Amino acid sequence: MSDFGSTETIAASDVGADPGDPLPFEFRAGVRACPLIISFPHVGLDWPRGLGPRPQVSFPRNADYAVDRLYVRAEALGAATVRARYSRLVVDLNRAHDDVSPEIVPDHPDPRPRASMSRGSDALGPAGPNRTARRPIRNRGVVWRSAVGNIPLLTTLSYAEFTRRLDRFYHPYHRALRLLIERRRRQFGYAILLDAHSMPSTVGGDLVLGTRAGTACGPGLSALAMQALGGQCTHQRGLFGSAWPLTVAIDDPYQGGQIASSFGRPLQHVHALQLEVNRALYMDEYRLEPSPVPDPRELAQLSARARDRFSVGSHEIRSSAQRSRTAQSHTRDQRRLLALVSAIDTLVLELSRERDELAAAAE
Repeated sequence: MSDFGSTETIAASDVGADPGDPLPFEFRAGVRACPLIISFPHVGLDWPRGLGPRPQVSFPRNADYAVDRLYVRAEALGAATVRARYSRLVVDLNRAHDDVSPEIVPDHPDPRPRASMSRGSDALGPAGPNRTARRPIRNRGVVWRSAVGNIPLLTTLSYAEFTRRLDRFYHPYHRALRLLIERRRRQFGYAILLDAHSMPSTVGGDLVLGTRAGTACGPGLSALAMQALGGQCTHQRGLFGSAWPLTVAIDDPYQGGQIASSFGRPLQHVHALQLEVNRALYMDEYRLEPSPVPDPRELAQLSARARDRFSVGSHEIRSSAQRSRTAQSHTRDQRRLLALVSAIDTLVLELSRERDELAAAAE
């Protein structure tokens, strides 16, 4: 019998948190036991009172804002989800705990800052091989000196202050993921962790699957994920035909961050993947206004309506070119959003299924 599912919980004592403090993440149990966990490390918008006044910056612009809303049926399909409550301007949960510059923590006994590269105006994340010029970003390790737009956040932290931040906001999140993984390994023999992110449209492309160059998950799972994200599953072809409206890349330009790197251990039967989604697919990036996300169960009806609108828009070309271009642009954007919802829902559905081949490999 499973000891988790809809009754699964995480207590403060499970993750080394102070019982008097709220957990720095929101945990939602799946309705049933399944091997999949979904992590949202950059969706938090809160700022702790104990760190002083809230910085005068746009917190949504410094987050993977609203990306968790795309995972509409995650818990209903069985996935357990973990959402960061606090902004990554507090700590960046997808960085190593010692990824900090000595300029920020001068008395750190062993700082090990990693290189961080950007493509586009505010693209963030570990760099993979690519064919476009990239630029270094300073002071964006586990603690940032400046927010997006080079807006100052802090000058320096003492090592004691830095350690307290990690103890309160960073380590409990990682311990929660480790706990959830171990529960699933005991139940199924393996676990799958999907780390969910978004990327600015300036990066280019629609979806990027990160596998740490194939070291964080088994090849069968990465192939399965690419099939779901590329609209190759039978029901997706029925909705969208052969003209899948989204582009999908693997490990370029994002291979996966610290979460995929530290937890992805296929030989130990833990598989980790990172998914980056183009924000322009589901929001107005400039106004930071998310689009209404449809229920995946209504995709067939919505897709048919989109096709009808496209047909009407094509007819209008002969009567009003400008109006038809606007209509077609809206229809194209709506179709891409529907495809995005289908891709994510299909990915979650496939990863949440028990797979005999993975269980057998763990025996």
